[in-house]
Amino acid sequence: MTDQDFVLALKEFIADAKKIAILGIGNDLRTDDGIGLYIVNSIKFDNPNVMIENVGSVPEGFARPLAEFGAKRVIMIDAADMRKTPGHIELITKDRIGGISISTHSMPLSFLMMYLEQETGGETILLGIQPQSIQFGEGLTPEIQEVAEDIIASFESLLDEHYKD
Repeated sequence: MTDQDFVLALKEFIADAKKIAILGIGNDLRTDDGIGLYIVNSIKFDNPNVMIENVGSVPEGFARPLAEFGAKRVIMIDAADMRKTPGHIELITKDRIGGISISTHSMPLSFLMMYLEQETGGETILLGIQPQSIQFGEGLTPEIQEVAEDIIASFESLLDEHYKD
């Protein structure tokens, strides 16, 4: 999926949503597994209708604040082993997530997505990024760092456009 493809798909996903939550998932002590956290910690956007949170490696613990916020769209960002080239980006629905392994989390993301949808009444999607490495270590690999910067810029412009009225 190219940058433009994922931006258009995200734009369509959030089109009629007033409240949006963006959750960064991962472990920043396992190199590229920290990409979700890096992205949400770097997005510069301030609007009361947008919740941007670093939920670490136990995202299910964040369900109550998310439900109270009332997000109609929940975008989770995480490293996902899709057996693609490093930096590959995909938007993945809960129905498609079965074949994707994300071994660093306690709850399978398909269950988490269903659980969050039940709790919030909203829709969820995963922005999965193929990591280059999830070995122990701090900081993203250079190739994945570059992908992260592009995603951050895309989110900032997408949110600006979505809330410009």
